[in-house]
This record gives sequence, C-alpha cells and structure tokens, in this order.
Amino acid sequence: MLLYIVYNTMALISDTESRPALIGYEDRNQPLYSDFEKETKTEILREFEKKDRTTILDLTMNDIIDNTVNLSANFMSDYSKKMQEVSLDFSLYEGNHDSLYTNLKKYILALVLYIGDKDNVIYIGVMLVTLSIILYFFNISSG
Repeated sequence: MLLYIVYNTMALISDTESRPALIGYEDRNQPLYSDFEKETKTEILREFEKKDRTTILDLTMNDIIDNTVNLSANFMSDYSKKMQEVSLDFSLYEGNHDSLYTNLKKYILALVLYIGDKDNVIYIGVMLVTLSIILYFFNISSG
C-alpha cells in the first residue's frame, strides 16, 4: 500500500519514460523557481561579484609587514586553537588512540588548517622568502 502511494506521488518525465521523477520538476528536469527566487539569486550573485576584494598587491608594505609580524606573534595561540579542533574531531571519529602516527596526523592536519585559514599562507610565504634571503646572505658572507 505504501509503495503504491509513493509511486503515485511521483510524476513521470515523459509519456515514453517509465522512470518516475520527483514532483516539483518540469519535463526538462529543471527545478521550478519563482521569478522572485531567480531575481534574488541573481541579485546576490551580482552583489558578491561587485565586492572589491583586497589582495596582497593592494596592501602597502607597512600593512604586509604588520600582518606578517602579527601572524608570527599569534602563531601559538591560533595553532593551539586549530590543534584543539583537530583533537575534538579525532576523538569523535577515531576515539582516544594516542599513538605516534595519530599524533603526527593531528599535528600535520592542524598545521594545514592553520595555513589555510584567512591569508596565513601569504604571510607564511613572506616569512619563508625573508628567511631564505637571510640564509643566502649568511652563505655569501661565510664563503
């Protein structure tokens, strides 16, 4: 009886098609949106595209240095927050196994999440380039 009710509430795609389709879809399998929903969607997309996104090229050198220093100053607190998030996720899905492999996975995942957060990847790159220049000068001066 329930199967009969479910089958009768499905609409057929076309007369020759034997597969049922969900109600609320046209023959073209396009969702039925009202004009208001379409206009709202296009308006939201238009506003999102209009936003001027600031990139590192738009920042002054002072802002770049300031953000890099703030990143290095707040590294431990931000990284520990990411580590806490990863530890909670691991305890939910994998239990409390404290092996070397599990801890290594936690630390690497927390580092990847930290680097992917905000613009951290850009400023870590700036720090690495600065470090490589310093190492290059030490190499020149010792040779």
